[in-house]
Amino acid sequence: MNKKLIQHCKGLDRKAQREMVNHLSPFLFPICRRYSKNFEDAKDLLQEALILIFNNMEQCKTAEVIPFKSWCKKITINNALAKLRKKSHQTEAISDTSVQPSAIPNIYSQLNIEDILKLLQLIPEAHRTVFNLSIMDGYTHKEIAGFLNIKESSSRTFLVRARQSLQKLIKKQGNTFVAREEE
Repeated sequence: MNKKLIQHCKGLDRKAQREMVNHLSPFLFPICRRYSKNFEDAKDLLQEALILIFNNMEQCKTAEVIPFKSWCKKITINNALAKLRKKSHQTEAISDTSVQPSAIPNIYSQLNIEDILKLLQLIPEAHRTVFNLSIMDGYTHKEIAGFLNIKESSSRTFLVRARQSLQKLIKKQGNTFVAREEE
């Protein structure tokens, strides 16, 4: 991707837009995957994000590659959050789970990105969303609270609960990871 491609896309050049989709999809799809329940929902979310990007390109004030990609990432995350808000107008109740953080360290080294994505899908949506925004996308609890219309303390609690749930799931499914490694 380069400045020229971005400028051609802003000029509504269909060939350039097709090429832009090929450049952006591998960058944006993992983001969509983190905020979706399954692969098909992630594909739909990516398509919606790309449509938003192309429909709003005139609002992007830069033709520099890195700021442009950051702008696209922000649109993708905001679209994912809007979908989550629309789907669930109320915050999920926090269930009390006591988890021992003593999962076998060897298991962590055997996890790949697909394992982590599968495990993330098993935790409550509110917890997963805060985990993604905080750990994966680097937002602060203040920013997350603003995005999700929750208190900062709730954001912190959701993150702690997400981590606890992931540790519990890793410990529970640890034998699966070990068995896969031995094959």
